[in-house]
Amino acid sequence: MRAEDDDDDEAAVLGVAGGADDAALGSTAVRKRFEQDLAALRAADEFVLVLPAGAAAHVEAGIASGLGKRCWAVGPVDRSETLRPISAAMPSDAAGLVDRLRALYIVQ
Repeated sequence: MRAEDDDDDEAAVLGVAGGADDAALGSTAVRKRFEQDLAALRAADEFVLVLPAGAAAHVEAGIASGLGKRCWAVGPVDRSETLRPISAAMPSDAAGLVDRLRALYIVQ
């Protein structure tokens, strides 16, 4: 097995909830996963943050906003945050998000 394959396997583990908890931040796998996530954010047309979410997901929302992507949040909001206005809308459930997207002709 090639070292690249080991890095791919480790990067995949990092994508699972809690998979990065004990990862060495300077590892090749962490860097590879970061680059994969950043490439996905750059390629996205829009960004949806599903609440509740962890710190990494909120960082991704900030990156998406900084890249000029329209951001949406869906799910229960447990407290008010001053940066929540980066979201175009924050419905409390998936049905509310779909209704909002239909109203904007984003989905049919």
